[in-house]
Amino acid sequence: MDHAQIRTPEEAFRAFCDGEEHAFDEIMAQFQQPLTFFLFRYVHNAESAEDLAADTFVELLVHPKRYRGQSSLKTYLFSIARHKAIDFVRKEQRRSGVGLDQLKEQANTDPSLEDWFVQLQRRQALCEAMETLPEAQREVLRLLYFERLSYDEIASVTRRSKKQVDNILYRARIRLRDVLGKESLFVEELE
Repeated sequence: MDHAQIRTPEEAFRAFCDGEEHAFDEIMAQFQQPLTFFLFRYVHNAESAEDLAADTFVELLVHPKRYRGQSSLKTYLFSIARHKAIDFVRKEQRRSGVGLDQLKEQANTDPSLEDWFVQLQRRQALCEAMETLPEAQREVLRLLYFERLSYDEIASVTRRSKKQVDNILYRARIRLRDVLGKESLFVEELE
């Protein structure tokens, strides 16, 4: 493969299935961070989120034939991750702390982390506001705004109809506007 040419995740997966082992690295490189952030919002623990993201990739690696191409690979991976997070939360029966002090310390010692940390703080403020919403609304908002999934992909991940997703998002946006207040930076993003 020409390194200047970038494959879609589905193309990389097909190449992996055809014996090109390093193609799986392409999939991991593209989805590791988004999956970890997505999982973090469920488990509120960075180490657990990283472990669950790794478990998600292991699931794809061990059972590649389960992915049949009926949805995008991204949707499929987020579906697996969601189920793993729900199972984890059920088993733990409690959520652990966020660990922001540790992240602040790392950001102070590594300038490249500073921008990432500012973005994380902004997302955390939104996540805290989202915690006041019912779980179904939080989940759909996470998938739309943080993971940038389409309505169809959200419907597939959550096993709801597109109309149900639309209704949940409508109610969630109204409630989130009320919680954040009209002066919030996030209100514009909710339009």
